[in-house]
Amino acid sequence: MVRSKRQSDGRWLLEDTHPGLVHLEMEYGDGRPSRWNTLRAPRVLRWADAGSREDRGLHV
Repeated sequence: MVRSKRQSDGRWLLEDTHPGLVHLEMEYGDGRPSRWNTLRAPRVLRWADAGSREDRGLHV
């Protein structure tokens, strides 16, 4: 699912923000590129891929 959310320019969008008071606005709103999601998503994918290799007996 994470891979399918990646945009053609390599970024991930901000989605499903929580309503309510925001003390510090760090992103521009749903549907727009998210710096934080774009930073985290590749890390999550590398972690998941490494776990998959270990599950198959392929040590990284």
